[in-house]
Formats: sequence, C-alpha cells, structure tokens
Amino acid sequence: MKKGKEFIFPENVDKDYGIWKDYTLKDFGYVALSLLVGLIIIAIPPYGLILVLVKIVIIVLAMTVVMAILTVKPVRSRKNIKVRDNLRLKQKYSHSQKRYYLKPRKRDEPDEIEKY
Repeated sequence: MKKGKEFIFPENVDKDYGIWKDYTLKDFGYVALSLLVGLIIIAIPPYGLILVLVKIVIIVLAMTVVMAILTVKPVRSRKNIKVRDNLRLKQKYSHSQKRYYLKPRKRDEPDEIEKY
C-alpha cells in the first residue's frame, strides 16, 4: 500500500541562531542585561562592606536563576524546547478562551419551560 508523501522534521530545528553550545544570541542578550542590572545595583550607594556583600549575593542568585531558565530543557528528548517557551505557552493557554460543549438535548424530552 502506497502512503502519501511523508515529511520529517528533525528535532534540532530551531529558529534562533545558536552561538555556543545550546545558547543563542537572545540568551546572551538576557545574560548581558541581567549582568548590567546587577552592576547598576552594586553602583547604588551605600557602600558598606556588609551591604556590598549582600548585594553581590543577591546578584549571584539572580544570575543563577537566569542561567537556570536559559539552560534547563523541560522535555529531555526535545532540545529545541526551552523553559521560557514552555512557560509562555502555558500562560497563553491559561489566558485563552476555553470552549465548553453543552450536553445535547434529546428530541423526545420536553424543555424545562414546557414541563410546567
């Protein structure tokens, strides 16, 4: 039996331009932006030793979270699906209009109004 034309899409197809390992140009932009925000936070006074150390710890934690979001893949077998894409898809679905189907009426039964 002859099947129709079969299209095969490789799993590693991605629209972003990869630079290094699985990081794209957009990922490096996010890292640079978070690093810039961290440097701005460190530059804001006061400059006490303990306060600067607290600021550095907060920035290191924030950078760790950013790198984790960029690195972790929610589906291990699909390397082109990223966490931010998965979260964006879930958020879009939760805000979309849902379609609920009503139970079909039977033709022989009278409606609620006709019963009385």
